[in-house]
Amino acid sequence: MAKTIKEHLQDIFDDLGEGNQKRFKSKLCDRKTEPRVRRAAIEKVRDSLDLADLMVNTFTTAGSVPVTIEILQAIGCNEQAVELKENTGESLTFTCFSEATSSTGIGQSRVYNVDAILDQLLVITEEVYSNIRAEKTPQIKMRELLMGTMKSAGTKGKDVLYKALKDTESCLIEDLERH
Repeated sequence: MAKTIKEHLQDIFDDLGEGNQKRFKSKLCDRKTEPRVRRAAIEKVRDSLDLADLMVNTFTTAGSVPVTIEILQAIGCNEQAVELKENTGESLTFTCFSEATSSTGIGQSRVYNVDAILDQLLVITEEVYSNIRAEKTPQIKMRELLMGTMKSAGTKGKDVLYKALKDTESCLIEDLERH
C-alpha cells in the first residue's frame, strides 16, 4: 500500500533529528506567507507525527509538501527536500519557457525558492521585484515572473533566469535537462 503524504512527512521529520526539527519549527513559525502557524501551535508539537499533523491540517495535504520543501531548503536540509519531492511525486508541469507561457498556465511548480531567484535577476526593476515577492505562493510568483517580466525580457532576460534557476534549483534543472 502506498504511503500517504502525512506518512512521507513523518518519515522526513524523523530523519531530521532533534536539532534540525527545532530549526524547522522555528522557520515555520517565522514564515510570513499565509496561512501562518502560531507559536502556540508549534509549541504543542511533541514529535514527528504531531509535526506532520500540523503541516497537513494547516496547509492541506497538497499544500503541506511544497511548504515543507521550502522550509527544508531554507534550513539547508536539501537531501531531505529532494527525498520528499521524489517520494511524493512533486512534479513540474512545464518543461521549458515556451510551455510555461502557454495558455494552459503553469500548474503545479517545483520551484519553491523564488525569492532567491529574484535576487539574481538584475534585469527586473525594483517595483517588479517587490510586486512578485509580495505574491503569496511560489507558484503565483513564478507565474507572474514567467508570464509578465520574462516574457518581455528577451533572450538576455531568459538567460539570466536560466542561470538563476541553475544556481538555486540545480536538481530541477538537471531533471529537466535529462528529458
